[in-house]
Amino acid sequence: MNIKFSPNIKPLYALRNSRLAMLVSVSGVFAANSLSEAKVSDSFFSSPQPTGIFAAFGLSGIAPVVKRLKDSDNNFEISEVPIKELSEEEYQNFRAEVEKKKTNLNENNQNILKHIPLNDYNIQCLVKIIDSNELFYKFYNSLYFNNINSAKFFDYMFQRKGEISEKLGEDFLYAGIHNTIDSQNDLELKLKLLNYGLENPELGRNAKFAEILRNARSEEDAHSTFAHIRKYGVLPKKRQDFNIRFGEKIATKILEEIAFVKEKFNVNFDYLEMYSNFYNEPYLIFRGSGERCEDTLFKFDADTGELISFESNNTLYNMKKQTATILTPQKVKKKNGSFLGVDKLLGATLETFSMRDGGFINKSGFSESKIGGEFENYEITEDGRVYKNGLIEIDNRKGEHIEKHLISPDGTVTDYVFANDEEGNRYFYYKITDENKKILYETTKKFRVLSENHFQSVTDDIEYDIVFEKDKIRVKKLDENNRTVEYRIKKFDDEDYENLSDVIKQCCNDSDINKSLLEGDISLGEIAHDKKLIDKYIVDERIIDALKDLSGEEWFAIKRADVYALISDNDNDTAQSLGKCVQVGKDYFLLSVLEHEIGHEKANALNLEDDDDLKKIYEYERMLFVANVPGFAVEQAGYFLKDITSKGILETAAEANLIINAPVKWKNLGTRTIFLQQYFPKTIAYIANKYRTLG
Repeated sequence: MNIKFSPNIKPLYALRNSRLAMLVSVSGVFAANSLSEAKVSDSFFSSPQPTGIFAAFGLSGIAPVVKRLKDSDNNFEISEVPIKELSEEEYQNFRAEVEKKKTNLNENNQNILKHIPLNDYNIQCLVKIIDSNELFYKFYNSLYFNNINSAKFFDYMFQRKGEISEKLGEDFLYAGIHNTIDSQNDLELKLKLLNYGLENPELGRNAKFAEILRNARSEEDAHSTFAHIRKYGVLPKKRQDFNIRFGEKIATKILEEIAFVKEKFNVNFDYLEMYSNFYNEPYLIFRGSGERCEDTLFKFDADTGELISFESNNTLYNMKKQTATILTPQKVKKKNGSFLGVDKLLGATLETFSMRDGGFINKSGFSESKIGGEFENYEITEDGRVYKNGLIEIDNRKGEHIEKHLISPDGTVTDYVFANDEEGNRYFYYKITDENKKILYETTKKFRVLSENHFQSVTDDIEYDIVFEKDKIRVKKLDENNRTVEYRIKKFDDEDYENLSDVIKQCCNDSDINKSLLEGDISLGEIAHDKKLIDKYIVDERIIDALKDLSGEEWFAIKRADVYALISDNDNDTAQSLGKCVQVGKDYFLLSVLEHEIGHEKANALNLEDDDDLKKIYEYERMLFVANVPGFAVEQAGYFLKDITSKGILETAAEANLIINAPVKWKNLGTRTIFLQQYFPKTIAYIANKYRTLG
């Protein structure tokens, strides 16, 4: 059993809530052999003899344990009530007073009192605090003194607890500094430093002040650290390690930039720590943290230490462009059950100003529309007038009309039009134009309902005839070749779904098969086919209604991608691509969800995961997005960003298929998709042109 205490954990509390709770058991007996296995981290206990601490806990036998402290200087008084070695008579008097006053404690604390080692120090403290249940419990959680000097330091803090709480913060009282005091010299040093912090509370309230006192071995060492904090306004965990890791020149440059930001922008934080680089940016990323501030993220050039940007309170400061972009959430859905795994923006404004003169640059925003999953985009002028970047409306006959005009950070423009009617007829137009007016992608798609089982679609002047017969679906491309694809309709029963579900679980739990799946050597659909759970080129009778919205182009694409089956997920809610097979859950019978999963099949067939040209475009737009938008907005599209080696690109490719074929409709997808559509237009254009080869 390994037990490690961090500097912020009260050790007895941690022990009591671990499997070592026998400490305060009725018998008071602690298994000695458990102690030999316990390991205490150096970051918490700096005393070279931690075994003395265990003795003070009373861990070695039956409680109560009386440990009489000895010290050569018994007259060293710190407070009005000195801590001293007691004569037997004095000890018994204090003991009697504790017995008398213990009735002031609640039942729980009275039980705890039975197991506190009543040494000279403890009994003198108990007399002073036993009237208060709160103070008693805090005292109990701080109990691990092993000499008279540590006891005196704790007593000194207790006598000045009001001043310390006010100037240094209440947590400072329980920071465990007394544990680092082994001698009178240690005591005198720590007292001097404590008083220095009280006289200079702007320094003393630094979140690392307690740690400095714990680690201080000389006044010179401590004041060198204080000088560092005054100069840079922040303390890396260890400056020496900081220099070694990044090089002294870069480390100093980083700290100078931090000091500049703290002074100019009045940003408050106490120390630096490395931050997880979720999006694999080419920067050193740090978080400034502390009890008095919001987290602040800093991004530095890894080669020079120059500050690239920093973000605080949903404001992104771009030091290169000298702009400040402020994200103001208008409506947020908390992440309980959120598909995104983060709090979800349902409406927000983005406002950009010049950092040089505070001048207005631009302001934009988005909000929920009448169509679930789609959002209204708008621009706001300097004088406050609002201009919509399109139109989203539902007419009197339940027809939907969506228009968008989106501009990415590098000037690439997306124009999008969608319209349908209550019969299911629809029109779709999509155009992406780069900053040099070059058209990267353009398409026009139409879909007509001729009867309940007969449909016609047109993609860029190529016509498709789609017929749902009793036992099959037949799709003909009306060109000079009149090519046809067919899928057979099959009725699945519950046992079929259960068998398929079992195979999926078994495969995912088998390490060898799972490795082959990840490496693309085989797919779950192929395994299901080999086990005769699905036939080739079939569709499930349960999802026929959802499939009636598919265009002819998509039917040809899934056949060329060698998709074996399109089936239901037996009344579950999931929708997923299994590789050669698409499952659609009962709540997801939407064209947008179906198109996303078909996108996975098309991306796999085209091996987009290994397309180097796509990776370059995607990486360029990904970095542009992260650099120009505050983190809260970036998180909305995090589903497409974090794993650039595989998942990020594949999910982007799947979502691109949704975007170029249908409106979102499913509100749980909308926020992530709107950011992808606006900020990744070149990526979408490249993928869309690849998909054309399958139609």
